Amino acid sequence: MKTNPLHKSPMKKFSTAVVVLLTLLLSPLSSAASNAKVTQISDNVYAIFLDYYHSLVVVGDQGVLITDPANPARAEALQTEIAKLTDLPVTQVVLSHEHYDHVGGTEVFKDADIYAHQATRPVFRIDTTGQAPTSVDQYVQDKTTLEVGQTQVDLLHYGAADGVGTLAIHLPEEKVVFTADLYETNQLTDQRWLADSNFLGSRKLLNALTEFKPEFAITTHSAELDPEQLQLAADFYNDLYAAVEPALSKAMAEGFPAVMALMATLPEQVKLDKYKSFQNYDHLPAHVERMIFSIFHGG
Repeated sequence: MKTNPLHKSPMKKFSTAVVVLLTLLLSPLSSAASNAKVTQISDNVYAIFLDYYHSLVVVGDQGVLITDPANPARAEALQTEIAKLTDLPVTQVVLSHEHYDHVGGTEVFKDADIYAHQATRPVFRIDTTGQAPTSVDQYVQDKTTLEVGQTQVDLLHYGAADGVGTLAIHLPEEKVVFTADLYETNQLTDQRWLADSNFLGSRKLLNALTEFKPEFAITTHSAELDPEQLQLAADFYNDLYAAVEPALSKAMAEGFPAVMALMATLPEQVKLDKYKSFQNYDHLPAHVERMIFSIFHGG
């Protein structure tokens, strides 16, 4: 009796299913790479959204500049995606700020120079997880311009924002801005991630970037590049500041007990209805508290 080659016994079907499942679980790189969203911005500039992180990719004459590898697995997947765009190696890695979940994986790009703001140095020094780079080639100041082929890449620091060593990137000719962790599209940042944010710095940085009138605004944890979202984020910080600063200034003039009383009451009193449809709007009290601390305490 001949066996139909297309027929599989239940045990073989089960074995095949197990193999498929194990392949998916043990092969995160191929899965991540296949889910990458690659947006071409100009002849040599791309945005790659992969594994919940966005990287700016600038292809030069002799090498490629990227931002935020994030972790080794994502870095390898990112390298795979870049290889589809160019044969040139990654030669420059710019780290947006010091948070460890953004700066891992630099070792994947063995011949690349690593750039970070000088304020990241003491945070990298105390890393116990092994995510921070073991060395940084260029600790930059508040404005550094790199030439990647014919593309001008400005690294800009306006002060503490999400972390103390925040770098924004501006490509003037391509009208691109890149930031990390300051906003996500149509939502307030989850309150669990606010502890290291200085809202005065975030407000200053977002307002500065809107003045560039970008056509593409990249934020690390959202796939969209719509500059209207950047403007909306700046509006939120401005509205939040306007709701907090007058009351806090009055309390500060009255003395420390009045400030403490305000901290206990104002977070539940502020209502910014313009953002009521945003995801995590119920986390607004934590944003009010963070703005109070940023103005009064500097952190």
